[in-house]
Parts: sequence; structure tokens; C-alpha cells
Amino acid sequence: MKSKEYKEPKESVDMVCEPSAITYGMSNGLVNSGTEEMEVESSEEVEWDLEDTSNLEPYTLEELHARIAESHQQYLRGEYKTELEVREELKREFPWLQ
Repeated sequence: MKSKEYKEPKESVDMVCEPSAITYGMSNGLVNSGTEEMEVESSEEVEWDLEDTSNLEPYTLEELHARIAESHQQYLRGEYKTELEVREELKREFPWLQ
């Protein structure tokens, strides 16, 4: 019986390493898009409208499963936005981040 020779795996863009762990799960297109740096105003210059979240209860597993099922149905009906549509909407909503 012939023994198999161990071969190092070829590098793949889908493999995750320590420095790129924050992008795990993101598509290559999303990871490589919008890499230009943005100038952000300091938090003192931006007026934030924050809600009081101290009284929020966590979702139950049943609620989470229902939300996932509804999201899947929306996807099947074509009720979703592309990455480009989301980026354009964010640019309109947060013009100071451009």
C-alpha cells in the first residue's frame, strides 16, 4: 500500500487568518470594495439621536426563527437591496461620511 504524501494547502482568498478575521464571512467583492479612507467628523460635531435601550428584552429562539423565516420569504419574493443600493442609501443618509 502506497502512503499518501502530505501537501500544503494552496493559499486561498477564502481562508481566514488573524489579520483578516474581521472580514470573515464577507464576500470578496464586499471586502475589496470601498477601501478608500473616509474623513469622519468627531463625535462632538455630530448630533446623535440615540434611543433608550435599557428596557429591551432579548429575542426568544422562536422569535429569531420567525424573523429568519420571514427574511427568507422576502428574499424569495425579491424584496431585498443590492450592495450598491445599500451604499447609495447610506451615502444619502450620512453625507458627512463621504
